[in-house]
Amino acid sequence: MRGTDLDDMLEVAAQRGVRVAWRPLGRRHGEYHSSGLILLDPRRSLTVQRVTLAHELGHAHHGHVRTEDPVQHARQERLADEHAAGLLIDDYDYALAEQTVGHHPGALARELGVTTGIITAWQSRARRTRRVA
Repeated sequence: MRGTDLDDMLEVAAQRGVRVAWRPLGRRHGEYHSSGLILLDPRRSLTVQRVTLAHELGHAHHGHVRTEDPVQHARQERLADEHAAGLLIDDYDYALAEQTVGHHPGALARELGVTTGIITAWQSRARRTRRVA
């Protein structure tokens, strides 16, 4: 999905029945509301908005609700990042990027148009999938 842009993620949201709106969010990039609404900060770059939307779609996909439990919160964030990685990066594009720029997360993130957090999540998801297969 190398060509995945913000419009593609907005289409995924619409297909899933999730509404998206833009509002300044201070230090946060975005947030998911269990009502089926995702808010994005319009002051962020298009790349950050796209990655954030994919991440928040992960929260929606898993039915996450806000929690004060730090262990549960960390688990929710990991699952949302891994879901986002699956939406934004396919196996072929990742392999091609590794051949082109090597294994450094920052270089891979630049090549694939995502954040280093999404690269880390993709790698974690791929390792777990390989163990199960």
